[in-house]
Amino acid sequence: MIPAEPGVTAGRAVVNTFVNTRGASGAPTVTQASFSVDLDQIPALIGKYEEARDKLEQTKFKARELQQIKAPGDDEVSKSMAAALERMAGNEPGGLAWVVDKTIERLNTQINQLKAAQQGYRTADENATPQQV
Repeated sequence: MIPAEPGVTAGRAVVNTFVNTRGASGAPTVTQASFSVDLDQIPALIGKYEEARDKLEQTKFKARELQQIKAPGDDEVSKSMAAALERMAGNEPGGLAWVVDKTIERLNTQINQLKAAQQGYRTADENATPQQV
């Protein structure tokens, strides 16, 4: 399915996004999707997205802390644990910091689409409003 073009249609904004799913083989895959939202609900939705983004920024900070954890001892188990935490929390694909960064990017894209739809509607509304000459 090809997502609809972002924009405004019949009082609703169309927003394109991606959904993480499992393919037929069971392997993780990313699918494009779109949804629409009433124009009057856009400010509240933007607020929720910005709130989620702020929480993700806090999570990203915690991931950075996890990457810096030192082994509590000089034994191999402690060293392995610290190395494993660093990998899991890291910036490589699948690592916590990487996942959080990608999620923030997607939220920012959706916020920008919503703001553009909102602005496009305002512009169209202003252009359609009769003006005294």
